[in-house]
This record gives sequence, structure tokens and C-alpha cells, in this order.
Amino acid sequence: MKIKIHTSLVDNMPKDEVEIMLKASKDCTMLNKIIENIQCISEQMDTIIGMKNNSISIIPVQDVIYFFSKEQHNYCKTEKGEFRLKKKMYELEENLDKKQFIRISNSCIANVKYIKNFDLSKIGSIVVRFMDDTTSLVSKRRISYVMKFLKERGN
Repeated sequence: MKIKIHTSLVDNMPKDEVEIMLKASKDCTMLNKIIENIQCISEQMDTIIGMKNNSISIIPVQDVIYFFSKEQHNYCKTEKGEFRLKKKMYELEENLDKKQFIRISNSCIANVKYIKNFDLSKIGSIVVRFMDDTTSLVSKRRISYVMKFLKERGN
């Protein structure tokens, strides 16, 4: 399959808007995959709303160290502290960049850029150590997924 990309930069478009036109034959099998990938990119979150001490903050997603659940609420941890979120963990997982965030348990989604290391010294488990020296355990159900993620990143 051959893909041609033509770009045109114009002054009269809104700053954060991109218009894409796709042309393909009727029997093109890759068209749906291309559309899905474009939709995935456009649906990714850039910011999230968090609450702390009766104030609401707009937090850039790239500043989040990890998302976690505690006492039936969801939070995000940043260098500025913990913020309570309205979003559910599955909503976060669906809308976060899958190259930057990895779900390591039912209660934790980690930002890869803030992971210091993966400790494999305990047999049968993986401990994730973050840059701020907090840790989280990879659930047994997610170990194979995390190992696959690490292998893909290592190549």
C-alpha cells in the first residue's frame, strides 16, 4: 500500500484545528485503521480537571506522575500534590496516550516518563518505583502486559 501525504498550512484556520481529507478506493482495507488512529489521537486528553482544598485546577496530563484510586475516589499525583478527579479509571485509560501511560493495576495508571525503574527482584511480582520514590505493585493480571510493553520499548 502506498500512502501520499499533502500538507497545506493556512492562516485562516483556528490555531488548534486540523482538517484532514482522505481519498481511497472503495475496497481499501487500511482506511478504517487510519481513521481509527486519527480519532484516537484527537480524543487524547491534554489536560484534566482536578480538585484540591476546595479549589479546581487544570492539570496538563504530561505533568501527572500517576493516576490512582483510593477510598472509592480517583486521584492524580503530580509534583504539586494529589488532586481528586471526577473521571473513572476506565475513562482515563481509554483517553490517555497509550505510549505515555500504562495501566499497571486496577487502581493505578502510570506515566512512563516518571518511572524510575521496574523492580523484578521479588519472584512473581513487579514493583514500579517512580521518580518521587513512591512505589506501586503491578497486579498479577497485568504482569504479562507490562512485560510486553517493556519489550516493545526496549527495541
